[in-house]
Amino acid sequence: MTEIGLERHQRRLLTELAANEKSPVLAEMAKELLAGRLTPAQILSSRAYDEALGPGAEALSSWYATTSEEERQAKAEQGHAELVRLAEDEPVPSKPRFRAPEPDQDMTEQTWSRDSW
Repeated sequence: MTEIGLERHQRRLLTELAANEKSPVLAEMAKELLAGRLTPAQILSSRAYDEALGPGAEALSSWYATTSEEERQAKAEQGHAELVRLAEDEPVPSKPRFRAPEPDQDMTEQTWSRDSW
């Protein structure tokens, strides 16, 4: 799966979570992630969402501790196969509307009016 495709699927999942009325705390967290006000690292290093994330983290930890290496490997392969399937469903990206500047390109003389696009 391309990075763009993965981001699209992550965004879709976060959008669904943001609409979750059963867990307002997780919905808020998803909205903050989507808005760019929080990063996943900030969420994991904060205690603000511990109560909402705790049960899932505990269940994952318990599953991992009681599952054989072979079973974990099988689940990893299933996950990879799902990512491949999602990549196959991914539409071809459209051509960008404008050319992004090169990293070292001097943009001081660039005209930013719509007519110059």
